[in-house]
Amino acid sequence: METKTDILVIEDDPFMRDLIALSLRDAGYRVLECNAAHARRLDETVSAKVVVVDLNVPKSGSMETINALRARFPQASIVAISGYFRGGPAMADAAIRQLGVEQALAKPFGGNELVASIKTLLAPLSMNEPR
Repeated sequence: METKTDILVIEDDPFMRDLIALSLRDAGYRVLECNAAHARRLDETVSAKVVVVDLNVPKSGSMETINALRARFPQASIVAISGYFRGGPAMADAAIRQLGVEQALAKPFGGNELVASIKTLLAPLSMNEPR
């Protein structure tokens, strides 16, 4: 049996993880949330259309994290979040290019900003789904 998740949230700070998951659930998404250690042990039946991942994970490099997520969820779009993307849109654009992710958001960000980013990522997918 396949477990479908619209969005997988990987965030080590439980408060931030709860806020992100709440914003996404309020927007109607199915959300699976976990910390980085648990993400490495996710059941193979878990699938996601979008992975929101905090790149400030201790003992893990950003590129290693992104590469592992690409291998595990090859069809998913990745939204990288970090407190180190300060500097506005230019810095986020640079992070997107450098990391090879679809979106990058600097903390702190609003729930509406995250939801808007995810809607943009999922829009092309929803056009291809049967009605």
